[in-house]
Amino acid sequence: MFRLLNCSILLTTWVLTNFLMITPLQAKPAVDSTVEQLINRFNLPAFTETIFVDSTLNQSCQQYDPETRLCGKGDQLSVSQLSDATKIAKPGILFLIRQGDYQQALHVSMSGNEKAYIGFSAYQNEQVRIKGVDSIDQRQAYGAIWLDEVSYIVVNGITVTDSIGFGRFLNAHHNIFSNNDFTGSTIYNEGENASKRGGLYIAFSHHNQIIDNRFQKGTDLLSLVHSNYNRVEGNIMTLAGHDIWNIKCGSFNVIRNNVFSNKKQKLGAVFDCEEGTMDWHGNGRFKQPAPVLDASQYNLIEHNVFKDAVRYYSTSGGNGIQYAGQHGIIRFNTFYHTNVGFSLASYRTEAAYTYSNRIYNNTFHDNWCVGIAVGRWIEKFEDNQFVNNILWNNQGVGASQCNTQNATQILFSRKEGDQWFVRNNIASDKSDQVIGLWGVANKMSVYDFEGSFIPVQFKDTLAKDPLFVEQTKHNYQLSANSPMIDAGVMLSKIISDSGKGLQVEVQDSQFFYDGAGIEGESGDQIMIQSAENSSLQSATIVNIDRKSNLLTLDKIVSWQKGDMISLSYEGTQPDLGAFEFVKKLQ
Repeated sequence: MFRLLNCSILLTTWVLTNFLMITPLQAKPAVDSTVEQLINRFNLPAFTETIFVDSTLNQSCQQYDPETRLCGKGDQLSVSQLSDATKIAKPGILFLIRQGDYQQALHVSMSGNEKAYIGFSAYQNEQVRIKGVDSIDQRQAYGAIWLDEVSYIVVNGITVTDSIGFGRFLNAHHNIFSNNDFTGSTIYNEGENASKRGGLYIAFSHHNQIIDNRFQKGTDLLSLVHSNYNRVEGNIMTLAGHDIWNIKCGSFNVIRNNVFSNKKQKLGAVFDCEEGTMDWHGNGRFKQPAPVLDASQYNLIEHNVFKDAVRYYSTSGGNGIQYAGQHGIIRFNTFYHTNVGFSLASYRTEAAYTYSNRIYNNTFHDNWCVGIAVGRWIEKFEDNQFVNNILWNNQGVGASQCNTQNATQILFSRKEGDQWFVRNNIASDKSDQVIGLWGVANKMSVYDFEGSFIPVQFKDTLAKDPLFVEQTKHNYQLSANSPMIDAGVMLSKIISDSGKGLQVEVQDSQFFYDGAGIEGESGDQIMIQSAENSSLQSATIVNIDRKSNLLTLDKIVSWQKGDMISLSYEGTQPDLGAFEFVKKLQ
């Protein structure tokens, strides 16, 4: 709950020239449950003061009445402009913003702290719009919300519209954007503009949370540049020039439980930072003349929907994810109606290092071209493993911009690179010619391809109709008679000598996640399957030593050398695809 304390605060008048002593407060403003839920969800400390922001006032007010929105008969504090609020902001204050259009930037210049955030929130779900605002920096116009070199700020329930872009973080940490609506950049131009300015640009900023927002009609709706340990969760993002979202030379970020669609271009992208990215003036005093490469590591992308991208004959345009990172995990996502579901990309200079990624338990169906496209070696392109995925009836590489349907499910750029495909369902109801090579007319079966191109290894491939619950409506849950149930493989095995304890060494720790040190994140719940009797033990990963492949668990377990290990699952083995089948109780 919000606590109001007797206090004194310097509050400016509408011209901010006189300072007023605030009398002791007796009333408690009516705070809606949405804000209380925000406090509870993010485990925030209680705000110690609340001040209203009401654009219908013409000056600051000490006797504001929230019910009538008039000054003189109430006992609350109010200012009339966002700029007034930011000038008096201090740790512990929550600004409750009343319905209306505000034609000025929310440019925060004061930080909160770990024990006292500064908050800006719409009051009781009222429609608060920052509209028609173009902030100027180095002669370039940007969006309406700026968090430059400030931390511990909450922005909740605000709409940004009809501005150059949505906002910018620069060297800004531990901030929360929640339940906001970012829409209609003035440079969107029906998706023909790829400027960095037309979205939410987050640079050199760490441990931020972008949660349950809506983004549409921008240019690169969300960019994480040289930014680490950020969480992007529960957002809906549609329509962008260039990317819906991207991570550029950022590591340990989480992209989870979002819905992405973009009929103008592609959806997600992960790659390094070429010179132009780093030297861009938008990075302020942090801009640098040299590229930052081999630096997009350990990002987690899970439980998202990638759908409805642009359609044309290319392995880069219209991707669900155009990916060129290192040590990443891409799992439990669904891809449909994208040009290429997942592109393991390679090009100079920002996509020259693509290695040691684990792509598992995803579902690819009815994409315009193929489910997966695999690039070529440039600087390093190896040890990318595809496990327990479903590729079913993607439309294949047709002669006319992927419009002609055929059986091709995977497209390779060249016959090189040490990539592994283990226990995937790769199938079409048209034929078994499911593998293609870029620029080559003839297609091949998995068997023929495996025999011809040794660097790419296929093992235990299935080719069956997965029997989704209702694929025409994109319900990719498995039906009770699906051959994907219990058909997957365990992700790794224990190589420690037999014993028991809190730490266990595994053959490959790259499949697993330990929370990455992000506040509120927990590690994977894993299962250890006995090689002797198939009995199971469960535990949660609290830390991973990547160099030694050592997992630290939350409780003591026992094992035999050679026991198999995976994420939690139902039945006798993990399932294939994005959704684990759970038998309904009778």
